[in-house]
Amino acid sequence: MTCISVWQCDCTPGVVPSNAPIRIGVACPIPGERAAFIEWLGYAGYEPVPMLSVDGLVRDLVTRPIEALIADVQLVSAADLPRIVRILGANRPLVLVGNPEQAIEAVPKDAAWIDRPMTRDSFLLSVALALAEGRPARRSPRRMVPKLLSSVDGVTSKIVDISTEGVRLEISGASPSALPPYFTLRVPGFGVAAKVKRVWVAMPGQGFMWCGGIIDRPVAERNAVSWHKFLENAPTSGAQILHLSSA
Repeated sequence: MTCISVWQCDCTPGVVPSNAPIRIGVACPIPGERAAFIEWLGYAGYEPVPMLSVDGLVRDLVTRPIEALIADVQLVSAADLPRIVRILGANRPLVLVGNPEQAIEAVPKDAAWIDRPMTRDSFLLSVALALAEGRPARRSPRRMVPKLLSSVDGVTSKIVDISTEGVRLEISGASPSALPPYFTLRVPGFGVAAKVKRVWVAMPGQGFMWCGGIIDRPVAERNAVSWHKFLENAPTSGAQILHLSSA
């Protein structure tokens, strides 16, 4: 599912820049598992933020902005969870690690679950899905296209669906860490060039990467086709793709 080292920018203290990696809190009491989660998130281009105790978790949620929280159900008690969910806020996904059958009653219905055992790919896919679900849905419907040849900052990709606001891509031979928060998408067959904001990344374990993004703005190039014109002219595909929710 996000190097992306640290990007140079002018930052106001306490404000996350728009081109910064997605920050994800990791609240897991098992050292080896926590280290694996942090390594996997870093590999995928996210910025993991370790949170080692409930008190530290509450403090960090207030003082250190994050966009999602991964928490082991062994660390968070039924008494603490409502407060943590309230501080986490709306549209910031909660991903719980453990067995859903042993869930405490205070777990919100929209929380995502990762059960053991897990692999890196299954973990990252779960995180990407949670991030996609936690964001506002597209206002316009997606339209599937027949995997149109394109490029992402010069790397070969295929467009699998499009909408007024966004695009979904399939990229072969690349790791999530190679995909920056913003990138240029080109569709040479249609003369399209657009700036895209990455929303989520997922590795389904089939030799390629999925990415969902929001069209930020057209790239200023002579004779470039607008995104809206591309939507009008792009062919429609009857092929089915895996729906990874909004984005």
